[in-house]
Amino acid sequence: NWDAISDAVSIATEYSGSKERIPIIANGGIEQYRDVLECLGVTEANGVMSSEALLENPGLFSAQHEHQQSLTPKEVFQQQIQYAHEYLD
Repeated sequence: NWDAISDAVSIATEYSGSKERIPIIANGGIEQYRDVLECLGVTEANGVMSSEALLENPGLFSAQHEHQQSLTPKEVFQQQIQYAHEYLD
């Protein structure tokens, strides 16, 4: 619930007594890169995290991978293999 996260951010800001507040990390509903931007805009959290969506789209947090939605499962698999070769070699 992004509204609840937004409330937590407000409370952390209010009770910290300064600009340096307790970091709040949002979670939930992050499936695509645009969700990252929307979540940060709505919640004003310090960051976001995602779990399951990253298994399907390892480039989730990169704006250049926004086109992932249009890829077939085979193309996603091929891209994951490419990532493995690129980052594990």
